[in-house]
Amino acid sequence: MFKVTKLIHLGADSDGSAAASVAGRLQDVAASRARRVLVAPTLPGGINGGDVIAHLHFDDESDWRAVEPDIAAQLSVPEIGHVDSVGYTGVPTPAPRAFEPAVYRTLLVSVENSADPAVVQQFESETRAMSDYIRTIGTSQLSRVHESAGAARWTHVWEQEYADLDGLSGPYMTHPYHWAHIDRWFDPERGPRIVTRLCHSFCTIDGAII
Repeated sequence: MFKVTKLIHLGADSDGSAAASVAGRLQDVAASRARRVLVAPTLPGGINGGDVIAHLHFDDESDWRAVEPDIAAQLSVPEIGHVDSVGYTGVPTPAPRAFEPAVYRTLLVSVENSADPAVVQQFESETRAMSDYIRTIGTSQLSRVHESAGAARWTHVWEQEYADLDGLSGPYMTHPYHWAHIDRWFDPERGPRIVTRLCHSFCTIDGAII
């Protein structure tokens, strides 16, 4: 399975209907080759999260390459300011508790080039372990990025599903495991920061998407 996630940032002059218009066009184009398609306006409260999330699953990378020019054409329109994009593979971690997912969240991070590989592996291990401690996390996946475009050289993507928005904004963000083990990778005042840029974005979903 090959995945592509794009965070689409509209231009300053775009009106309120632009996000829905862009999402509709991308949905139609991606559906011709993708196994799963999520294209939806983002919810308020993200960080560099864009206005539209496009999250696409393909059986293999060749299916993505076949539709990539058509997706690029849809994104090369005046109302779009820029796009942060990642392509990746990986294996989802099943939800430890059963519930119907209603929110998809993605975090793109850029780990600095000089970071010790052993430290990067520790960051990855501690991030994957979050679902062992934070009960609101459903299915999740941490992946190293194969290809990246946008405002930074994105190195990792961390995805989760939630039953509701409170599960992300409350227990996830405020859990002791988060501030004791995860925050230090992002905050130079808390520990050995290795993440230099991030995009935090989320949207509503109707059923599982990871």
